[in-house]
Amino acid sequence: MTQPAVILVHGATLNGRSWDPVRRLIDLRLQVLAPDLPGHGARRSEPYTLQGGVDTVLAAARSLGDAPFILAGDSLGSYTSQAAAASLPQDRLKGLVLGGASHEFIGAPTLPYIANAMLFRVLIALYGEDKLLARKMPATLREFGMSDEDADNTLAAGMSLKVFPQAVAALRGVDFRSKLAQIAQPTMFINGDADKNHVRGEAHYVAAARQATVHRFAGAEHGVSLRRSREYAALVNAFAQRVLLA
Repeated sequence: MTQPAVILVHGATLNGRSWDPVRRLIDLRLQVLAPDLPGHGARRSEPYTLQGGVDTVLAAARSLGDAPFILAGDSLGSYTSQAAAASLPQDRLKGLVLGGASHEFIGAPTLPYIANAMLFRVLIALYGEDKLLARKMPATLREFGMSDEDADNTLAAGMSLKVFPQAVAALRGVDFRSKLAQIAQPTMFINGDADKNHVRGEAHYVAAARQATVHRFAGAEHGVSLRRSREYAALVNAFAQRVLLA
């Protein structure tokens, strides 16, 4: 049988190397793919669109041949995964792991993201993206819990701030719960208790999903795969054992 796999889909501004702290702890029986989304990493010259993100996930799945897999995303990667899931080969997709993606970008909850997108544009115009990345991101990645080596590798692989407004625009108005309701495979939700928007919307997403399980990290804010990498990897491994490796 072809070796089963997990596809890891990163959050906005990051790249596939940001999964390194999780990737090294994934069960050795699994292949691990962590592609760069459009607008990120090696693909910074491209704009991010939701369809472009979906196409990236579909290409990763195709590269696995006939192997069964689970799809795990955090933040933008999780929304992208929800949008892609129905287009994946349903006999090979064995489950979804969704972190930090439990509310729609519709109405009032979108306002803080729009404000942050505007702030990013202003700061980039004033200081330049490269200078902002060099000044702010090393400390930010370390605050999220990355080691010096993992932070350096993520920065070297190419981070982007200009993609954040593109990601917000791409997610606005999309009914992700309806997309999730189309998926029959098991879904595990991973959120941080302090990630208020996503905790607030979590129950609605759990109701839309089938065979849903939920894990909360006490006191954790947005970006649980970075903030709690070891525990996150353990959850992915346990989920894979249940739906993919058993």
